[in-house]
Amino acid sequence: MLPVAVTSAVAWFFPAGFLLIGSGMIARAVKAKRRRARWEADAASTSGEVTDLRWQSVGQAGDSNLLAFPVLRFSLPDGRTVETQSSWGTNPPAAKPGAQVTVLYDPADPTSASLPAGGSASVVNGVIIGLGAILIAVGLAAAAFLAVVL
Repeated sequence: MLPVAVTSAVAWFFPAGFLLIGSGMIARAVKAKRRRARWEADAASTSGEVTDLRWQSVGQAGDSNLLAFPVLRFSLPDGRTVETQSSWGTNPPAAKPGAQVTVLYDPADPTSASLPAGGSASVVNGVIIGLGAILIAVGLAAAAFLAVVL
């Protein structure tokens, strides 16, 4: 049988884990949102067309999480035509093949292009932040409970 002090110390791993995981989720969501906002602020904008959708599995090997990455065709100011796969995928697809869309691209590397993030990216970030906040709340509640019980 373990001493009470060891059992008490181990009990604190539960709330600490929830606090760390929740904080990490929030930090990653905020970092991703800022990175995307910086990229969009530096990107050039033009009109283009979605020519195809390429579905790719994302996440761990064996996961069935599929995202649609649109293939974009657009013209640069110098008249060159670029066709490239978007660097950002979504599910459901942000646009169907044949759709006329606004394309954001890196002027230094036009093959780095995507559709504007729009509302779906904000919703996903909001959900991740919300889940992180719930985990933090559970961790705080567990810590308060342990403080009273131990």
